[in-house]
Amino acid sequence: MADTPNKNPWLVGMHYRMRTVAFAMMFVASALHSTGKSYSPGLWSLLVLLFLIYPHLQYYRACRARKPLEAEMHNLLIDSVLLGLAVAALGFPLWITFSAFLGTISNNTANMNWRGAGKTLLAFPAGALVGYAVSGFTLSPATGWPATFFCIVGLSAYLIAMGNISFARISRLRLTREALRLRETELVDANQTLHRKLQEIDLLQDQLREQANRDALTGLFNRRYLDSTLDRELARCKREGQPLALILIDIDHFKQINDTYGHQAGDEILLQLGMLLGRMARSADVACRYGGEEFLLLMPTMPLEVAIERAEELRLAFGEMIVPFGNFRLKATLSIGVSAYPGHGTFAEELIRHADKALYRAKHSGRNRVEVWDPEAVMSAAQ
Repeated sequence: MADTPNKNPWLVGMHYRMRTVAFAMMFVASALHSTGKSYSPGLWSLLVLLFLIYPHLQYYRACRARKPLEAEMHNLLIDSVLLGLAVAALGFPLWITFSAFLGTISNNTANMNWRGAGKTLLAFPAGALVGYAVSGFTLSPATGWPATFFCIVGLSAYLIAMGNISFARISRLRLTREALRLRETELVDANQTLHRKLQEIDLLQDQLREQANRDALTGLFNRRYLDSTLDRELARCKREGQPLALILIDIDHFKQINDTYGHQAGDEILLQLGMLLGRMARSADVACRYGGEEFLLLMPTMPLEVAIERAEELRLAFGEMIVPFGNFRLKATLSIGVSAYPGHGTFAEELIRHADKALYRAKHSGRNRVEVWDPEAVMSAAQ
């Protein structure tokens, strides 16, 4: 579908108005210049067609072109050709010729830079040559004072209008640039805000992951985290030929503490044991609340003998600890089972099961002691 005028660029509409007024003024100047001269009907027809009808035809053409701006640039060069033809047909009256040439070359330069000026210097004389061919060579440069005055006023008004249009374009460009700078600043601010929000989201996600892997009471890792970490650490120790030990810890007579002093007292015991484990664990160790009153300390690269010593240190330290609770001073002891890779198993479930059996033996051998997984002791007990 052809474009309608109100959908065409601002430049096409502005040129249409300027062309209509300027060419009408050229017609008036030509009519004033005709005083005392006998223009032929053919010349009058040419002037009417060029100055009064042509601007509307060019606008119609530009409006329905696929590329209106490109069509309008062609129209400017056609203007130069036709104005050259008209002044040649009139005999090159000085002020009319000067006004026509200055108007078209300034307009073309403003719209097409120096290339427009160069094209005008070719198009205007080309139109004059066509005018010679149509009307024959005539030269009457003298312009009467009415036509001269009208040309001076009209040319001045045209140049003022051109200057005002240039000012409007510059103002529009300046406002556009300021708007773009403002949008750029807003975009940068929005980008920084988005970056901060993403960082906050990443931090919240890290916190949520940390919370999902931590025991709410003691702050130690939970069993869920242990299940994934133990497999990974065991695989690494296998790959690097390193040992791995784990100790499974249970608070002796914990149910009696809860029954006698209440669950808050039991929670305080759990919390203090969790803090003790956190202090005694190395940076590579993983201290977990395994469930209820059971805790597990995973110790990658630690030999069994050293793990037994660490378990004894932990048992003694907790046994000496006094836990204040209201008017009471609570004490408790630990039973601990120890197992280690590779001597006691090569899979995570196997190591935990053997540590649990060692813990069971510690609890049934009087509690408050450390026992190491020993398959021969298990077989003897079974017999």
